[in-house]
Amino acid sequence: MSVLWLVLYLFLASVAMVASVCGPGDGRIKELSKNTPSYTLHTDEFEGNFQVFCYKGEAASPFLLWSSVTVRVKSLDGAPTLYVGHNKSEVCEKQNQQSLILYWLMISPDKVSLPPFEKSCIGVEYTSTTHIGLDKKVINVWFPACLVFGLVVFSHAATLSRNVLFYYSSGITVGVLASLLILVYMLSKLVPKKSGAFVLLAAGWSTALYLIQHMYLNLQSLLQEYLQYILGYLTVAGIVSFAVCYRYGPVTNERSLDLIKWGIQLIGLTFVYNGTQLPAASLTIILLAVLWANIPERLVQGLRFYWRTWFPQKIRRLTQEEYEQQAKEETRRALEQLRQYCNSPDCNTWKTVSRLEKCSPVRFAKFVEGDSHLSEEEVCAYDSEVSFEFPMEDSFEEDESFVSSNT
Repeated sequence: MSVLWLVLYLFLASVAMVASVCGPGDGRIKELSKNTPSYTLHTDEFEGNFQVFCYKGEAASPFLLWSSVTVRVKSLDGAPTLYVGHNKSEVCEKQNQQSLILYWLMISPDKVSLPPFEKSCIGVEYTSTTHIGLDKKVINVWFPACLVFGLVVFSHAATLSRNVLFYYSSGITVGVLASLLILVYMLSKLVPKKSGAFVLLAAGWSTALYLIQHMYLNLQSLLQEYLQYILGYLTVAGIVSFAVCYRYGPVTNERSLDLIKWGIQLIGLTFVYNGTQLPAASLTIILLAVLWANIPERLVQGLRFYWRTWFPQKIRRLTQEEYEQQAKEETRRALEQLRQYCNSPDCNTWKTVSRLEKCSPVRFAKFVEGDSHLSEEEVCAYDSEVSFEFPMEDSFEEDESFVSSNT
C-alpha cells in the first residue's frame, strides 16, 4: 500500500505543478523562417516563461528529398523543455499530458528535427535566457547514407542470414543492448505477485527509460567520466553474448534462415523509408526494391538475353604482342602445373612413363626436375623457321602493294 500512496502522491504533485500550462504568456506565435531564423528569450520577457514557435514548411520537391530542418535550443541554465506539434493547440495539449504523467521524469534535448514539408510548431518552456535557432540543410548526408545502406542490406539479406561473421556480430550487439532488459526481467521474477508489484514494475520501466534517455543526452560526458566502467561492461557483455552464440552455433534450419532473412530485409526497408523526407518517394523505392527482389529468374534471364541481342557487347581483339604474351604465360603456367602433378603422390609414375611415345623417360624426368621442355635443337629449329617465315610475309605484302599500285 505504501507504493500506491507514493505513486498517488507523485501524481498529485505533478498536477499541482501544472497550474500554469500553456496559459501564461502573451499568446502570440513567433515564426521561424529564413528571414527570422533565431530568437533570444529572456525570463522577464513573457509571464510564465513559455513561448510557441512555428515553421510553415516548404513545398514538396524531389530536389529536397534529403533536406533537413533542425531547431537548436541553447540555455544558460540547463536544457529547456520542448513540445512539438502541428499547431499551437496540439503543443499545449502535449504540454498538459506530459506534465500530468511524466513531469518528474522529463528530460529535454537541445535540438529537435522538424519535417521540412509540413507546418510544425514547437513550444519552449524555459527558466533562464534561451536562444532558439533554425538550421536548414539542402542535403543532409545522413539521408542518402541511410538510403544506400538500407538498399544494400535488403539486397544482401539472403547472404547475411547465412554468414557466420554476421551471426556472431549481430548476436553480440543484441546481447550488449539487451542486457538492461534482461536485468529488468530477472528483477521482475523477484517481485511478489501482488497488486503493488505491477505498479513497482511499471515504475521500474519508467526509471529505465529515464536512465536511457539521460545516458543518450549526456553520452559525451559519460564517456569522459566513466570510460573504464563502460569498457568493462561492453567487454563482459560481449564475452557472455559470444559464449551464448558459440554454444548454440549458427542457424541451419531453412525455415529459421528464411525468418532471419525476412527480418534483415525488414530492417533494410526501414532504413530505406527513413532515407528520404518524402514518404511517397520512400514507398516508391521500397515497392521497386520488393518487385525487383521477387522477379522470376526466368524473366531476368530473358531480359538479359534480349538486352545482349539488341545491345551486343563489343569484344576487343588481342594484338599480336598481347597474343604472344598470353600464349607464353599460359604455356608456362600449364607446364608448372604438370610438374606439380608429377611430383605429387597422386601421380602414378610408371603408368605416366609408359604412355610416353615421342619423349624418352630420361628427358621427361629432367623436365619434371625443372629443365626446359624444349631441347636446344628444337629451339634452334623454331628460331630458324620463324626468321624464314617473316621475310616471306614482308615480301608478299610488298608484292601485293606493288601490284595494287600499278593497277
